[in-house]
Amino acid sequence: MKRIRHFFNALQTNWSEDPAARGAAKMTAGAVLVAEGVFGLGRRAMRGRRGRSGKRGKGGLIGGVIGLVVGGAVMIVGFGMAPSPYPDERSAQGEIVSVETTRNSEGETRFRAVYGFEVDGRTYRFPSRMTTNIRPTQGDTVAVAYSASNPEQARRTDGWGQRLHWLFIGGGLLVLLSSLFSLAISIALIVLGIMLFRSGRTDRQSAGESGGFISDLMSLASRASSGEIDVEQTAAGQAGASQGSV
Repeated sequence: MKRIRHFFNALQTNWSEDPAARGAAKMTAGAVLVAEGVFGLGRRAMRGRRGRSGKRGKGGLIGGVIGLVVGGAVMIVGFGMAPSPYPDERSAQGEIVSVETTRNSEGETRFRAVYGFEVDGRTYRFPSRMTTNIRPTQGDTVAVAYSASNPEQARRTDGWGQRLHWLFIGGGLLVLLSSLFSLAISIALIVLGIMLFRSGRTDRQSAGESGGFISDLMSLASRASSGEIDVEQTAAGQAGASQGSV
């Protein structure tokens, strides 16, 4: 993962002994890490000025926050789809007693199974909540849950359609966890980037140079994000390389 590689490359850099050159190199590398952490850098942004026409990366702090929102929303939808158990729920074996044929808005033929089961010698029926383009086989057995006080309230409990909510819950959880991981990387990049940038400013000040902290950081980060800075030539792009050579 390129973002992690940039982090460790910056840690392993051999810095120049010249304070002015070292400071400039540290400030550039720090700004690159901040831009990577906040926005994520597109593939072409790693190649210098051609990055202006390239696509922005999907990572970064903003992407991680969006991922958290999307993952949480998908999980909420999944929990909302989960069937609520009846207070006096009982189980029974039923079967597909008939199949209804319908058409969707596009005119395609769809099929809906009708289930039947017996309680105390009386047969109850209820339709499936879902339709399918494959015709169910009449007579196939199914698992049914029903309310003991009102058996007309019933639902099927087996089959992939009854577990659909788990796909949403699992998918949302996966997005949530990956977004948390991405956020952790982004925060680490931003923290290291600011530390490098501050250290670089200290080096430059010791050499008699000065500049505004926020303005310099934002300017360099913007150039890194747009592709004006070739990331592969900075400390973030070269593991253990000498940076700041005169």
